[in-house]
Amino acid sequence: MKTIVAVTSQNKKTIFDHAGKCRNFIIYTINDTIIENKKILELNKEETLHETSHAEKVTKNILFDVDILLTRGIGNGLIQKLANQSVACYKIEETDPDIAIDKLINGTLEAISPVSHHTSGCNCNCGSGHQH
Repeated sequence: MKTIVAVTSQNKKTIFDHAGKCRNFIIYTINDTIIENKKILELNKEETLHETSHAEKVTKNILFDVDILLTRGIGNGLIQKLANQSVACYKIEETDPDIAIDKLINGTLEAISPVSHHTSGCNCNCGSGHQH
């Protein structure tokens, strides 16, 4: 079974701690326990999860096509929006993308405490002061 995993990696080396503002992702294609492909996805500012999820009309984002998103930081609102697109989000402490993927494949990747999934109001914690 193929699984597409996006890892936030602004510097293309370590896992980034703000999924919404991240513009660079390492995309892994995993078939069962084999990594078939690894590539960098570069987004412009308008394509970030923050921009597309906070637009007046929520627009399609290329990251809605992945199965799993791994990051070191993400707000509850964005977690819910991605869940609505069938993307599972894992907030993790690991900083090395390859180690995180190995742990995911081996079933040893630990997520930081469970995050609630409520749908009222903005829970993105982005601090930009925008209205929803």
